[in-house]
Amino acid sequence: MSRKSIWLGIITIALIGVLTFGYFFVLRKPVLYGAVFDPPVAAAEINATNVRGDSFRMSDQGGKVVMLYFGYVNCPVECPLTMAHLKQALGMLGSSARDVQVTMITTDPGRDTPQALGDYLGNFSPTFIGISGDSNDLAKIYQDYGVVVLEGGETHSSFTYVIDRTGNLRLTFVPDSTPEDIAHDLKIILAEN
Repeated sequence: MSRKSIWLGIITIALIGVLTFGYFFVLRKPVLYGAVFDPPVAAAEINATNVRGDSFRMSDQGGKVVMLYFGYVNCPVECPLTMAHLKQALGMLGSSARDVQVTMITTDPGRDTPQALGDYLGNFSPTFIGISGDSNDLAKIYQDYGVVVLEGGETHSSFTYVIDRTGNLRLTFVPDSTPEDIAHDLKIILAEN
């Protein structure tokens, strides 16, 4: 075998290596751990009042990633677990956490007064927003997001919806998603916009 053939083989192998590296580490989309909406879907508008008495509109959240959860104050497992995981995930984001808004919409408006919901969420973070209100208004929001609410709110869908800065539903998490997985996905979504 000639030296020219050996060098040509080495250059060919190196070129294949560089192209493979480029594909897997530069061109390939990062893996997301949540359940992905592909393609992303425009999030339904929410027009409600938060527990502080301020107006909350989904369309006014532009520039922030919204983590939207449906639950209730007296929930024994899923709701506090989800809120704790969201708090931990935001802690892993450092200063980028200011660009994420956690919002919980009650599934039990009869018992979840603004005060009760505000106090509950305040135990996790003062930045978490709670939304309560009239059952009919909330029923429309549940329907728009495909949330099932039964037994006076005690049985409900337990997904956390992730809405990107442009107002698109990007993915969902289940209650036992780890804070590490949530933080990982949020970093990717925050870096996109």
